[in-house]
Amino acid sequence: MILFFAIHLILFGLGEAITESQPGKLTSCDLASWTLTNTHIHAIPPAYAAAIAATGGDPSGFPTPDWSLNGTLASLDQVGSARGILSISSPGVPIAGTGKAARKLCRELNIYMEGLVRQIPSRLDFFAALPDWRDVNGTLAEIEWIFCIQKRAVGVGFYTGYGDKLPGDPMFKPIWDRLEQLKALTFMHPGVMEVKPLYIGGFLPQAIVDFPQQTTRAAVDLVLSGTRSRTPNVDMILSHAGGTLPFISERVVGSLIVPQIANSATVNIAQVASEFARYYYDIALGGTSTQLNGLLDITSPSHVLMGSDYPYTPQIGIQADQALYLAWAATHPQMGPEVLTANAKREILARRIT
Repeated sequence: MILFFAIHLILFGLGEAITESQPGKLTSCDLASWTLTNTHIHAIPPAYAAAIAATGGDPSGFPTPDWSLNGTLASLDQVGSARGILSISSPGVPIAGTGKAARKLCRELNIYMEGLVRQIPSRLDFFAALPDWRDVNGTLAEIEWIFCIQKRAVGVGFYTGYGDKLPGDPMFKPIWDRLEQLKALTFMHPGVMEVKPLYIGGFLPQAIVDFPQQTTRAAVDLVLSGTRSRTPNVDMILSHAGGTLPFISERVVGSLIVPQIANSATVNIAQVASEFARYYYDIALGGTSTQLNGLLDITSPSHVLMGSDYPYTPQIGIQADQALYLAWAATHPQMGPEVLTANAKREILARRIT
């Protein structure tokens, strides 16, 4: 990851943009006056780190980084984020399986994140964790506790897949029905994929290439399965600028002109395009002009949110991604920092569970 963003710095000449201000252009020097909300920033509670270590490490092949509350606050400060919405990255609670141990871990993580928010309520909120959705009853029980007892999170996080099941699988309908009743805000993060070989090129872990593809598969599945149209009151944030969805959305929409595909679908072309636009998209690791222009093709600026992916992305990478975004935003004010700030206030901060 460090090398990836170092290459960005070299190719795009962004070294000076991170440290020096240029007249008439947004740079990181302007960040102190912003009130951005970072919607994609992770916590790694001790119990979670221990659960990952107990299984031999993250099954995606990505190393678990060091994490601290002070480091989180420092990262927020360095990229001009007044507030961060904490969440649990993959592999998440499913690392502990689908039984009682996993339910216990899930509750412990939610209590831990609530404690962080209570320490610094002016800077932090969180997306509550959920068990592996294949434990339907356990997931429903935790949803009830989050929304009816704890009443502290802004919404719930879930993953792009559980084992061989995508999130639109019929098995998960009771979960979606309850989230619809609660008008829940949800945050979908890439989950571990069962793919072989595990490493691309013998060393590259899933997070780099496979996670964006998994986001796309899950987002399309939720639309084509009819899950999104059945849950009009569930708002959903897609990670990392929607993965590859902005670039292949037309392929999905266009596939519905094929009779054999259209006859199997429960949604039509207009509905699919509308549902893609209804998603919210964070731009963690999505700061290139290609990705940002792609978002403008698939949704409106009012559905775009800031994100950084700390601590899984080193700070140099976060700043490089920020610099890419700033360079683009200087000529695209319709999706500038003030717009992303307003989006978060409207869509997230106003959604705290009470």
